[in-house]
This record gives sequence, structure tokens and C-alpha cells, in this order.
Amino acid sequence: MLINIKMMTEEAYKTLQKNYKEVYENIINHPSDSTWLESFLGFEPYEEKKYTIEDFELADDVDYGEVAYNNGIILYDHLNELPRYILCNSRFWAWITFEKAYKQAQHSIKITSAQIIRKWWLGNDTKRSLMLGVVSRSFFRIMVSVDEKGNEKYKYCRRLFEGIQNYEIYRFFVDRSMGLIPEVSKGFIKSIIECEETYGKDIIDQKLIREIVKDARKIGSVMLVDTMGEDEINLILMDKIKRRLSNG
Repeated sequence: MLINIKMMTEEAYKTLQKNYKEVYENIINHPSDSTWLESFLGFEPYEEKKYTIEDFELADDVDYGEVAYNNGIILYDHLNELPRYILCNSRFWAWITFEKAYKQAQHSIKITSAQIIRKWWLGNDTKRSLMLGVVSRSFFRIMVSVDEKGNEKYKYCRRLFEGIQNYEIYRFFVDRSMGLIPEVSKGFIKSIIECEETYGKDIIDQKLIREIVKDARKIGSVMLVDTMGEDEINLILMDKIKRRLSNG
């Protein structure tokens, strides 16, 4: 079934941001659904837009790591054709979070303080806030790693949902603009996978990943990285990895 997307109104969004402590209390007191939102605001929270998407439901689990990857794929498959100005608008993600992923958002990041509401539920339109948002981060993890041209579309994606080491990989994409270039992100992940296959999984730790991040940054500083293919980036990074490992 097709539905029109919605965005939280600017007035509603600013009101929630300003009163994030009360928002926190309402979420804690109403963990099952967000029907409290309209009465809290005193007006309709959302405005409908002309764009349509196929309706969807996300899986839920108290251990959200069990469903985060599949939910990321669902979000990407249903939302990726929307205009970039929609996908990079925090008010769009506020609608998704409160209306389509309310319980999932609570399980994605444990709500231990009102600051979590301010920072991850109601972050602003910056790249960092969007890519680390409580629900939006699942979409963007898929977006930076999906292989639309390959036979295995999601072959790199799961890596960004598994373990602390792979969180370091995603942080590279979050913190640096070159990480949003598809060839860079896929070439980077491909290097990690090839390194594991060549030297064993035990060789990959946070320290090595941070060193690979430094190498990727150097590539971007001296080359027109957006004109390079993922295989070329992979070869350069693998050469640097081999040198690092051989030097101890």
C-alpha cells in the first residue's frame, strides 16, 4: 500500500527540542506508542508531503542488534528514492522515529537520560546528527555501503552492524565527507574483508582500523578520490596495510 510521507512541522519539532526533558518523561511513561504527542503539543505534529512510498513495518527486539541490519535494509529499500533534501531533514526522521519506529528507537539506544532524546532522537540537520540518529543511522549505514551495481547488493552492508571494530569503520564515514563517496566506502570495507581473509580475523582490531582510516584520509588529501574506483582504493589501502603489518 502506498502512503504519503510526512514531516514533523517546524513548530512541533522546535517545541520538542526545547522541551526535550518533558519528551523524555513522556516516552518513559508511554513506551508502547506515541499517541501522547498530539495532546502534549496541543496541535497536529505532522504535515503530509506529495512523495509516496510503499508502507512498511520494522521488526523489533529488546536486543535490537538482532534486527538492526534487516531494519536498515527495509528503511533503505523504502526510502532511498526520496529526494536528498528529504532524507537529510531531521523533521522527516522525527516522523519516522515517532510514527514508524517508536519502540525500535527505544531499543536501538537505551534511554538512560533526557540527553539521549536531545542528541539522538531530536538531533539537527547536520550530517553527523543524521548519520548517528536513533533510527536514521540504520538507513545511512546501508546507504554508504550498498552496491547497487553488483550482483550482491548488500554484500558489504552487514559489516557496519557488527561489533565495535566495525563501528569504527562507520565512524570514518560519519566524521569525514569523503566517507560518503560510494567508491571510498566500499573500497574501505573491501580492504577490511580482504585483510581478514589474508591475515585472519584476529588481526583486525580498533588500532588497525584507525590506522587504515589515517591511510584513507591521506589518499583523499593527495588524490582526486571521487574519480577513483573502489578496486583502485582497495589496492592502495591493501598495500598500506601490508606495509603496516610487515613493520609490526
